[in-house]
Amino acid sequence: MREKMKLISSRQNPLLKERCKLQQKKFREKSGLFLIEGIRLVEEAVKAGCLEEVFVEEALFSSPRGQELFKHIENSSVLCFQVNKEMFKALSETESSQGIIGVVKQQKFSWTDLKIQNGLILILDSLQDPGNLGTIWRTAWAAGVDVLFCLPGTVDPYNGKTIRASMGSVFHLPVVVDVAWPSLYQWCQKEGFQLVAGDLQAKQSHFAINYADKVALLIGNEGRGFLTIPPENVEVKVKIPLSSGAESLNVAVACGILTYEILRQRSLFKTCNC
Repeated sequence: MREKMKLISSRQNPLLKERCKLQQKKFREKSGLFLIEGIRLVEEAVKAGCLEEVFVEEALFSSPRGQELFKHIENSSVLCFQVNKEMFKALSETESSQGIIGVVKQQKFSWTDLKIQNGLILILDSLQDPGNLGTIWRTAWAAGVDVLFCLPGTVDPYNGKTIRASMGSVFHLPVVVDVAWPSLYQWCQKEGFQLVAGDLQAKQSHFAINYADKVALLIGNEGRGFLTIPPENVEVKVKIPLSSGAESLNVAVACGILTYEILRQRSLFKTCNC
């Protein structure tokens, strides 16, 4: 065990310094790489076959699950580096560590070539909170959404907080970034998508709408709504009923409610174990 692991003995190690830079968006974009942390996310990356490197410290070997994961990595082509706690802390973005950080290659998708199977996509306009994006990503994966689009101005989906909140969705649900809205709008029209958005001022509730076979659910900025999508491009506006005095819902919660109502009406649940 640990025969293939290379020891990094200095904080000034060039590779370590380069990987620490992946905590910044500009270096993630330049390299096409991003960091994942924790046993579960690294396990998902191994299954997906997109793990490039791992950095390990002794805490990993304190659990049987960590030991088993390391065996899988050691028997693969993934590069493995041993670091001490101080160096690991420099790479880490969390308070408590499980002793393993992975380096993963971003998957680039040509959005016009994506296969639309369930007829449901999400389009995010200028969403800013990485936790909200990660939660939406996780919910979309669970609901069988086909693809997640992040318009310019939306937080980087490869942000560490987003990745952790997504709980492995990054390896299962395609995300397409920085698509210009006019081009995406034209594609949605060509493909026959009904454009639906939540609106507190809408006249109809979300469960009083007949949703089309193909729906693009539009989600705006947490406080300011749509910043890129013109209001006239939204075909159907719905509201989620709120109790008296309640002003709004968290955007990720609202997205989940709308997503599952669309699925309920279209009876997609009959194809899954729900």
